[in-house]
Amino acid sequence: MTRANGIATLMIAFGLLVPRAASADVTAALAPANPIVGVTRVSIAGMATAGATVVGISTFPDGSRHAFSAKADAAGAYRYGPFVLWQLGTYHDVIRDSVTGATTTISYSGAGDFRIAVDKPSATILIGGYVRFKVTFTSVGGFGGEVTPRRQVAPALPAAHIYWSPLRLRVRPNGSATAILTVLTLNHTRPGAYQVAVQGVSGSVTHALAPAIALTVQPPPPGTITATLSPDHPVVGVSEVRIGGRATAGHEVTDISTFPDGLTHKFGMDVSGTGTYSNGPFVLRQLGTYHDVLLDSATGAKAEISYQGVGDFSTSVDRTSATVARGEQAKFAVTFKSLSGFAGDVTPAVPDLSRIAGATASWSAPKEGTGPWSLPVVTVRPGDSSTAGLTIKTSSATPPGTYKINVQGTNGSVTHAAPSAIELIVKE
Repeated sequence: MTRANGIATLMIAFGLLVPRAASADVTAALAPANPIVGVTRVSIAGMATAGATVVGISTFPDGSRHAFSAKADAAGAYRYGPFVLWQLGTYHDVIRDSVTGATTTISYSGAGDFRIAVDKPSATILIGGYVRFKVTFTSVGGFGGEVTPRRQVAPALPAAHIYWSPLRLRVRPNGSATAILTVLTLNHTRPGAYQVAVQGVSGSVTHALAPAIALTVQPPPPGTITATLSPDHPVVGVSEVRIGGRATAGHEVTDISTFPDGLTHKFGMDVSGTGTYSNGPFVLRQLGTYHDVLLDSATGAKAEISYQGVGDFSTSVDRTSATVARGEQAKFAVTFKSLSGFAGDVTPAVPDLSRIAGATASWSAPKEGTGPWSLPVVTVRPGDSSTAGLTIKTSSATPPGTYKINVQGTNGSVTHAAPSAIELIVKE
């Protein structure tokens, strides 16, 4: 036994020899070191315990936290990536070795920047009107990351809607991206001069438009009438809306509204002592475009507006073929599905059936409609679907043959047919 072995034996006997971990440290570095935001593909790499899972918690420049992980190989090397930095500012990562519990921290940031400009520095609008500004965010130093448009209004712009489209955008490297800022004034917006301070934010970096947009809001000329629907993008069958504006104080406004299905409806509204009127809240029940003509009873002034709600529906059939003998019937399940939150009554129909001699159609489950011909309707709830039974009955007078039958549903001015027609085969 050697000297070294003898000492080791004694240490084990007295409980003094503690096994040493293969690695007590974890390292990390970002490569390359000076990436361009939104362009350069980077990786985080380092050394840890062989076979360990390396977990990183990254705090982004905007303050949000994200987790990532990588596996160390037999030599202890690990790599996470490649990926792209999308935000300006400093990232802070805490990286941990799952075997030893050792941690390390790294901080890094990307290069590049952006600037902001607007297509017009000022605008004048009437109460009840709107104006749009085209705001451009341009890459500086090759930047190709994400920018969130924002605005600050000082002093506050009362009774107005101010919104962006889109809410977030990506600036092209050495290029630009554009967002539309819409300022919509309502009935109770006060006349005056306002400053609309436009900003762009990427990570922890904010750039403001200087000077701010100068917006002047003026009252409508005497003897005029204005009309606005709010909110701007109501969901059919769900959102409560109002039609309002300004007219001659103490008089009446008549609204003649042509619905998407072509029928005309008439509504009356009183104008307040301050010259404002409002009809609502109510819910749009039909898909398609409404056309309203509003008349001021005192001056005869007229305002026209058109509007529509969002949402849609689809039509489908459980099977696309059936074979029957003359005098027999075939049954189908027709489903109408809400899209984008739509809710409303859908009128089902089989418009091709009149071409088949002796054939008739009947529906089960739908309720009786209130239209001029008392057609059946199927009620579709928001985010849901409703199914109605369709029975197609032939008679002894129905000629043998193969027939194509389309199944459709209609709400307002919108009609959707099932993707595939039913193939009905009639035999002797």
